[in-house]
Amino acid sequence: MTLYTNFHWALTGERQEMLVENGRVVARDTALDATADHISDLGGRWVMPAFVDAHCHILPAGLDLRKLPLGTAATHEEVLDLVRERHEEQPDGWLMAVHYDQNRYPGGHLDRHQLDKISDSRPILLRHVNGHASVANSAALRAANVDESTPNPGGGEFVRDADGRLTGVLLEDAHEIVTNAAPLPTLDEMVEAILLIGKHMRHLGIACASDMMTGRYDLRQELAAYRIAAERGCRIDTRLYLQWKEVFGPRGLPDGELRELAAALDGTRSRVAGIKIFADGAIGSATAAIYGRYSGESANGPVISRNAQEAKGPEGVEVSGQLIYRPERLTEMVRTAHDDGWAVAIHTIGDYATDLVMNAFEATGEPKRHRIEHGMLLSDSQIARMARLGCSLTFQPEFLMRFAHAYRRQLGEERASRLKRVRSVLDAGIPVSFNSDRPIVAGDPWDGILTAEYREGFDPSERCTRTEGVLAYTVAGSQVNGDGRLYGTLEPGSFAEFQVYNDNPMTSASPRSLSV
Repeated sequence: MTLYTNFHWALTGERQEMLVENGRVVARDTALDATADHISDLGGRWVMPAFVDAHCHILPAGLDLRKLPLGTAATHEEVLDLVRERHEEQPDGWLMAVHYDQNRYPGGHLDRHQLDKISDSRPILLRHVNGHASVANSAALRAANVDESTPNPGGGEFVRDADGRLTGVLLEDAHEIVTNAAPLPTLDEMVEAILLIGKHMRHLGIACASDMMTGRYDLRQELAAYRIAAERGCRIDTRLYLQWKEVFGPRGLPDGELRELAAALDGTRSRVAGIKIFADGAIGSATAAIYGRYSGESANGPVISRNAQEAKGPEGVEVSGQLIYRPERLTEMVRTAHDDGWAVAIHTIGDYATDLVMNAFEATGEPKRHRIEHGMLLSDSQIARMARLGCSLTFQPEFLMRFAHAYRRQLGEERASRLKRVRSVLDAGIPVSFNSDRPIVAGDPWDGILTAEYREGFDPSERCTRTEGVLAYTVAGSQVNGDGRLYGTLEPGSFAEFQVYNDNPMTSASPRSLSV
């Protein structure tokens, strides 16, 4: 046993002691009458629970550390210069870049012809910062067997110019088709990526995280990679949400094999937690399914996807964006997973898509079992309905910090200001957790907490307190993952995952932990 003494409990400010045995809290109080093998005097520092990032992409974030970052670029020329430099320095294989964002560049999207001038024989793919779009050169399109005659997939678009020619801009499932043509990472590369990003996340105070797209590359290998990473001492515990099609699709794993692979995980360090479905796209690429219209313009005309206008809303109601599945199909998919005993987490950003997701959850008869991911645009009536249904909601406040420019451009100032209505959902009693969606953003939990606390440039009436933000990034994340209060509380019986600060993190302008 170890007795931690002489520390302030950050959530209340009082001095406390904590007794820990075999990685679990035995007791925590103002004074403990306990015998311990070791005593650790924390010197009057501040202690709080470690964070739980209940919605991110662990393996992709690790793999992205080896890709070309474009986040510093503000013009087409700067993007092209970075791509050209990487091509010259590392001339082999696909050239994959991340954090491309046409909303930052005068003139909107690049096109394939500009990338072809760097190379028309080596595949080049620039992934949008929101992960729902990309720009490909001609070689990448050829590698994916995409040409002028290729039809749009049902849940995406190969964007074409006024003459009907491919521009290289790819939305939603079209982006996935070309991305999937790139070579898959090996098992060893997956394991190393998980270990690398786990170490990085631990330094940010994160003890447990959820991979919200397991099966993106190869489900068998990914489950093996998470198992091996845990056995090799991954610094974070992992919760895995499997892509629906990898479980229930025509090429999904046989049920017996899936259960066997899931059982091979130790259940604590890593386990399968649920099923993931995408209902719509993202605001930055104008593919989130919203009521009304997007207000932005790109270099090639309206940013509204042509496919969006084929997605029918309620009679007499205009909708824009991209539904990944027809409403009836979405409900059928949710019911399939629900009936098989899974918790379902659905990516839904636009208000129109969120209504369809709530319809699907309600149709199961047990909406409380399931999760709404993002829910960025919510009306008062939707908040009231969500509270009535009892399903959980995850928010990524850091999005407001990173993508305000895109939201204002695509939605206009008024609608953008009301994104992520934290105060309203908390007051409605909706179970809400904060998380990052890394690698979409950098993923420091304090960036998200402070953004939700201050909401600079957004409707201030939707602010939360810092204490509420910390709880949303700790115990609420544990609960939405199905772990109850095992993480994020430091109460008796919970995991002894904690952070230490020199100064009070509840009042500091920029909290930074010493250790976890």
